[in-house]
Amino acid sequence: MTVPMNFKWLFKICTACLVLLSQSTAQDAPSRASEGRAEDIPEGASTLAFVFDVTGSMYDDLVQVIEGASKILETSLSRPKKPLHNFALVPFHDPEVGPVTITTDPKKFQYELRELYVQGGGDCPEMSIAAIKIALEISLPGSFIYVFTDARSKDYRLTHDVLQLIQQKQSQVVFVLTGDCGDRSHVGYKVYEEIASTSSGQVFHLDKKQVNEVLKWVKEAVQASKVHLLSTDHGSQAINIWKIPFDPSLKEVTVSLSGPAPSIEIRDPTGKLIKKGSGLNELLHITNSARVVNVKDPEPGLWTIKTTSGGRHSVRVTGLSAIDFRAGFARKPTMNFKKIGNRPVQGIPTYLLLNTTGLIPPARVDQVELLGISGITLKTIPLKYYPDRKPYSILNVTEFIPPDEAFFLKITGYDTEGYLFQRVSGVSYSNIVPGPPKVVMPAQTPGYYLQTGFIICNVDSLIPFTLRFSRAGTKLGTDQFFKESATAHLEIPQVSAVHEGFYECIAVSSAGTGRAQTFLDVSEPPPTIQVPNNVTVIPGERAILTCLTLSTVRYNLTWQKNGADRRLAERHRVQVMRNLSLEIKNVRPSDAGQYNCIAANEGGATLASVFLIVQGKLYS
Repeated sequence: MTVPMNFKWLFKICTACLVLLSQSTAQDAPSRASEGRAEDIPEGASTLAFVFDVTGSMYDDLVQVIEGASKILETSLSRPKKPLHNFALVPFHDPEVGPVTITTDPKKFQYELRELYVQGGGDCPEMSIAAIKIALEISLPGSFIYVFTDARSKDYRLTHDVLQLIQQKQSQVVFVLTGDCGDRSHVGYKVYEEIASTSSGQVFHLDKKQVNEVLKWVKEAVQASKVHLLSTDHGSQAINIWKIPFDPSLKEVTVSLSGPAPSIEIRDPTGKLIKKGSGLNELLHITNSARVVNVKDPEPGLWTIKTTSGGRHSVRVTGLSAIDFRAGFARKPTMNFKKIGNRPVQGIPTYLLLNTTGLIPPARVDQVELLGISGITLKTIPLKYYPDRKPYSILNVTEFIPPDEAFFLKITGYDTEGYLFQRVSGVSYSNIVPGPPKVVMPAQTPGYYLQTGFIICNVDSLIPFTLRFSRAGTKLGTDQFFKESATAHLEIPQVSAVHEGFYECIAVSSAGTGRAQTFLDVSEPPPTIQVPNNVTVIPGERAILTCLTLSTVRYNLTWQKNGADRRLAERHRVQVMRNLSLEIKNVRPSDAGQYNCIAANEGGATLASVFLIVQGKLYS
């Protein structure tokens, strides 16, 4: 469409209909930097981030987003438990992203949204993935990120980085698309579906006039204590029936279906169909694109959800509850969340660490399931019940080999009243595919005649590897096997001139080979120093400080106090004797302290310390 020249003036008129919210004293922070100190951020608080395409064709979308943002903020900030701590706005336009806004002030956020300047157009693919990456980087964990665009991505090669950030931040990305460049088979579009699937988000296709309808749903979706009960994606038309236990802690349950010809049926534990006007609330219904329904205060028990779609579609079931969990992966059993990773390593035995919330004895988790993207169970791991476990909320799950495909984690158990509950991770997990070992050695390694020498080799590897040392193509010693990253050394009992030269360290794993080399530089060893004793004198006496030095070659000895040579200032009183001891005549109280003797030869330098203690005079 053609954008009118005076659209900035039109935006000013639109501001009259906005509900401006309570002021915050926080100021806008620099681009790409989160606002506020960590201790000021409430536990569980999130970021609301809008990633907006500012090409000219997005003018109508922007007008609706401006109006909808006011309602979203008004609703979320009026809730007793406020889910949002700050707000982010990341505009993008090929080839630029930004300027980025991150603020705790809702009025500032709305102001920057109204000031967006839509421009240009014509080149359909846009830099959307880079903008999503920035939004994830500046947002708090567990945030809500909404992407508004009418184009597929041009920078889809950044998708891997975005997926890693999603698994790290546990945030949700939802796409509101009013266009796709006419090709949904293109990789630039498919990455949207991959990002949405990984983050339990969705891709909504709609006409430009329907953006406001999605924003009405966003107003309800941005809530604290949000938990996931089901997250599936399907590549073709299907009818699915899901049996899901609703426990008493669930205050409401929302079912979202995005895809062509969407249909949702919900039946309570007695089999009764829940209809509009009798318990079912319709939050969003876009013909041939999406449907979202909601049930408040559902009766505890086993509910049935039937979803139908005429093509590729996704299903999300969420609720509001205090019962939830977060997870991490480790190579060894641990109860420390600082020692876990966000992703497992492909093909390696992995331990799962779960941190549950909202469960007190006798409530318990009975099993963990690994679910495929379509909801199929890939692996089931039963858990033993230990009522005296401390802390009770943390469970270390026995080792397993992670599946090669992406998977969700699902926990099931019983609450304190004996009701069955289930929760699903907010993101899907993909394996880290290990690369060849990374081998690091210093460019040069010192070696000293007739002393024991060590060739050091550091190897960084996610999987087991075999390590060997070699020189001029000849293997030295025996191969060493390591299960993970390690530091190894080759010992040379008595170094001599024949040992000087290049040494290579080679690490071989199933993922490839890494190697590095170092040059062993053989020289005389640095001097050795022995300090017979510290010295105590009274003012006016002479003090002699001694360092006994041994060296196989000529060496030089210097004396310092506080980093300076005292002889330069007082040569008449402080001097070095023939045996290299330091003589101080007519000692003063200011002479007291630490003196360093430094012996140096071609092999290096050695430092030792002698303390001079000056006591007060004794009078009879």
